[in-house]
Amino acid sequence: MAWRPQDYLIAGTLDNTEPHMVTGLMYIIGLPQPVSFDLDGDFHRDIRGASIEFQGYATPETDHRKAAEYMKSFSLRQTGKVGDVTAGLRPFDYGDSPYVEWYSDQNGRVVLEIEPKQMRVIGTPIPYIESDPISREQQAQNMADHMGRIIDGLRQKRSQDKKKPNGSDDTPPEKS
Repeated sequence: MAWRPQDYLIAGTLDNTEPHMVTGLMYIIGLPQPVSFDLDGDFHRDIRGASIEFQGYATPETDHRKAAEYMKSFSLRQTGKVGDVTAGLRPFDYGDSPYVEWYSDQNGRVVLEIEPKQMRVIGTPIPYIESDPISREQQAQNMADHMGRIIDGLRQKRSQDKKKPNGSDDTPPEKS
């Protein structure tokens, strides 16, 4: 499962002008301040070496209570690895529409699926012939690492549940 906060997205910027690093800010309804980014990796070749700005569809009429409930455990500082980040421009290494994905150390996999009119490329990307496509093997490993963290978390929870008094759950023991 992935976080998909695009319904509460106000705006954001992500910068990949430094190789192998993505930084930025994102404003989301339901959070008290902007989310900051410090991720390892690069955008896809269509926008690598540039920055992107994107706008969400959240408005003052967006349900703030629902947003706050959904976003309540979302970290205001996101570190981890860049997933697939593309504006959907040629060359189509990933797809033909904007897609923003990262693997957060704090929140796991996060995905924004937005429309082309919501994203703007700032600066000049590195010419695509000067860089290699994002490794699909590395992206598969990023997903496998993410799934491994989920499985480890479930194992830890199961182990903790087994240590609780009265068995693996909070139900009272059976009477003889």
